[in-house]
Amino acid sequence: MLDIMVGKVERGFTTMNKLLGAFLMFLMVVTFSSCNDDQNQNRPFIPSVPVNITVNTDLPLHFHLKNLGSFAYFEGGNRGVFLVHNFDDQFYALERTCAFEPDRACSRVEVDSLNFQLRCGELVDGVWEECCASKYSFDGNLQEGPAQFPLRRYAVQFNGSLITVRN
Repeated sequence: MLDIMVGKVERGFTTMNKLLGAFLMFLMVVTFSSCNDDQNQNRPFIPSVPVNITVNTDLPLHFHLKNLGSFAYFEGGNRGVFLVHNFDDQFYALERTCAFEPDRACSRVEVDSLNFQLRCGELVDGVWEECCASKYSFDGNLQEGPAQFPLRRYAVQFNGSLITVRN
């Protein structure tokens, strides 16, 4: 009698284990099928190019970067790189290619130091010519405009007076 009861319990556990395994498999399929990265499907294509910039903030050319809210432009990336010392005392290295229609010739981001933001367009003969209405904060996050994504960030390492920017 005991053997029969043990057999029934073992079969019950086996059935329960199979059901639990099937349920877990179902959850994994649902989870991974919903992770198709919808948010990146419409992301504009901005080529990834090597970036390797080293800045010494003890040198007169870059001494101003020790101040909060300061920035500098550098060659590199697609249309250049910003190095920003944001008001949160963090350094951000940002691609200057606007995230909205990056193939347009005017799709380059400039610093608007009066409003402490970055905006898409350029100064031509001292007059601002807007490319699109996209505006970004100093950390590269989108504030407003037709762009749907932040600016591309590059990795920043800060060691004493040396700042290294890489991707």
